[in-house]
Amino acid sequence: MKRIQVDNPQAFAHMVTAHIQQVAEGNDREILIGIPGGRGAVAVVAGVLECQDALLKRIQLFLVDERLEGPTNLETLLDVGLSDAIGTGRLRSSQIQVLALDKPFNSTGRPLDLLYLGVGEDGHVASLFPGSYPALDAKDISDTALVEDSPKPPPTRVTITYRGLKTYAKRAQVYLLFFGEGKRLALDRFLSGNESPSTLPCIYFPREWFSVDIVTDLKEAVG
Repeated sequence: MKRIQVDNPQAFAHMVTAHIQQVAEGNDREILIGIPGGRGAVAVVAGVLECQDALLKRIQLFLVDERLEGPTNLETLLDVGLSDAIGTGRLRSSQIQVLALDKPFNSTGRPLDLLYLGVGEDGHVASLFPGSYPALDAKDISDTALVEDSPKPPPTRVTITYRGLKTYAKRAQVYLLFFGEGKRLALDRFLSGNESPSTLPCIYFPREWFSVDIVTDLKEAVG
């Protein structure tokens, strides 16, 4: 696991482009990318859209959670660049897969190549909040789950489950994004390694031996 230090979230966009190019090298298949909503999505979307048109047409984006009330994560992604790309013909709306309870996370069953997840102040990823583990990692749980009591608004959401992450992201390169001063405590807790996914959901990935790196604009404490 590496710590990738960036000056600001926007600086990560070029790295996202490089990740995609590396996955695409030597093949012509589709590239499957898990993408968050919220602030963490801005740099990821920018990196996706930096790809040349021929490569961009091979990309499938999969939202890892969706709000069922108020402004949606899809709307956020559209607002930060995807709408313009669709309008100019660089991207098709069918290349964006929105999470829903009435369909599997990925109907093709193919695993993700890359997964980017913003980490919240409480260590949550997607809409997997503290207390969601181990129930949403049970063997009989679906790829997706309804969240009706989210501790941050809106309360009602649909999320990929830990079981879904195991199914679709075990072979992916995972990047956990700790952007902004408000994420410092979550990052410190993550690096301490003293907690479990039930109290700090983002620690699920190293505990379950995913290939995971952390990305942050937070400087390490000195002294």
